[in-house]
Amino acid sequence: MKKLWQVHPLRATILSVCLTCFPLNVTSQTETPGDTPSVADQQRVLADLRVQIADLQKKVDYFGARENLLASRMKDKKDREDIITLDVTRPAYQRLDTDNGFLLVSAEKAEPYQNGYKILLKIANPLNVTYSGFTAKIRFAKYYDNNQFTIDSYEAWQKSIQEKNVPFPDVLEKGAKKEIELVVAPMTAEQLGYLKLSISSKTVTFDAK
Repeated sequence: MKKLWQVHPLRATILSVCLTCFPLNVTSQTETPGDTPSVADQQRVLADLRVQIADLQKKVDYFGARENLLASRMKDKKDREDIITLDVTRPAYQRLDTDNGFLLVSAEKAEPYQNGYKILLKIANPLNVTYSGFTAKIRFAKYYDNNQFTIDSYEAWQKSIQEKNVPFPDVLEKGAKKEIELVVAPMTAEQLGYLKLSISSKTVTFDAK
């Protein structure tokens, strides 16, 4: 039995929309009974179809990539904030969820350091527990302008995103605040345009009394 070609539901929907909005423009000479299209005519029609199908495929790819971009933006707005966006030009505390609670984090500033940057974080622990054994995960890249979206530029930007794990041995007591310096290198000034942070902690202790 021949294996049927399957299309992902999303791509099938997009292709359907494309076909509705951009119907194939197939034209041929009016045939009369007994007329047979010449080989040249058939080849010309096939060539036109190939061009139109290639154009539709580009539109399908565009809408698919655009959907991925919007999905990633929606993911940032989910209830659990286990990844936050840092803006070193506008310090403000944000809730950052971890596997064993949550912290309040503010990016205060970023200073050049060797071949990278030293990012100063203020971390507050509003819970009645003590955290230790931290690891911060930083994802960074140049800022991407959604208004200039193209498939090629978005894919190139995604590939440019770098990731670095930065452990720090500090202990964060219950109800306390601390300043943490994270050194990220190599890193350029432009790569401060997109900063994502998540934090994990190996040890959590609390007073059971």
